[in-house]
Amino acid sequence: MFAKTADTITKKLQENNSISSEQYEICRFGFQQGLTILLNAVTVIVIGVVMKELWQAILFMALYAPLRSYAGGYHARTATRCYVYSILLMIAVLLAMKYLYIPTFICIIALVISCAVILILAPVEDANKPLDDIEQVVYRKRAYVIMAIETFFCVIAILYGAKQVMLCFILAFTMTGCILIAGKIKNGLNRYSNII
Repeated sequence: MFAKTADTITKKLQENNSISSEQYEICRFGFQQGLTILLNAVTVIVIGVVMKELWQAILFMALYAPLRSYAGGYHARTATRCYVYSILLMIAVLLAMKYLYIPTFICIIALVISCAVILILAPVEDANKPLDDIEQVVYRKRAYVIMAIETFFCVIAILYGAKQVMLCFILAFTMTGCILIAGKIKNGLNRYSNII
């Protein structure tokens, strides 16, 4: 999404002898990732402010992003599509938190099912992000650790009756589980289409 901007910044640094030609690709990638993260953070804040759910938006993303990055799942084919899907996901989550009444026992059931899906499926690789055997093991362990820590704090939120905090956790787990299932289906369809 920010490939041209990152390229321009990196070329300027190289022209000013701030970086060597060996460092060019690493710096370009870093700038591109940094700009993408900045755009996503600003978008989350803007959506949160507009919907009057700022802390919920920030907490949801703080829970969802690390779990999603190691659990994997469905990936859009382009950075622009990924950005649009992320916006739609954030809006849907905040609308659910704001307008849906979800009883605590349903939240607990959703938590158990989502954790089971994550335990069984994670990590789900994508054609754009294939994982070797070592990465599979490392990503699985990290996804499990993140899930365990977040589950611990989710249980505390449930015990203390912090409904909005609990919903942030539950929706982060549920969305991750759905993205993993979608990724598995996409991978299966891709394999099937390659066979025929």
